[in-house]
Amino acid sequence: MKQLVYTMHFRGQASRSGDGATVLRTTSSGTSCRMETVVWPMGVETTIHPAPGDLAFVEYEIRLTGGSGFEGSGALTFGEEGEHAVQFNTAQKGQLGPSAAAGVMVGSVSWKVEGGSGRFASATGFITSTFTVDESGQLNEYHCGLLFIPE
Repeated sequence: MKQLVYTMHFRGQASRSGDGATVLRTTSSGTSCRMETVVWPMGVETTIHPAPGDLAFVEYEIRLTGGSGFEGSGALTFGEEGEHAVQFNTAQKGQLGPSAAAGVMVGSVSWKVEGGSGRFASATGFITSTFTVDESGQLNEYHCGLLFIPE
């Protein structure tokens, strides 16, 4: 098995649907990038730099489960051809709630990867996602993934 680690920033849209608006559907894309994190005596700073390469696309649906919890599933596709994707489900309940910024919700979830297509047909692993969504549905999401794929 080959171990693959990635970090990406995705931007997109989230919209509520379902009975009582308990379902949130998202779609977003991310460009190839390099993330640089530097630790200083007074804290930490991260900069995202563009890199050559294709786009990646994330789509998922979450169901609010009461309080600040949610469960869901989705897919992450690498490349514009759509041949190589991972399928994921919540490993445990995610969290979504108000942030310190007015009108902005913040959330976090650990996704469990259970297969996919193309290069990722037998993939396993986890994706950690931290995200914000504002009142208009604008979504900003940061992924850190650890995938295992057959060589």
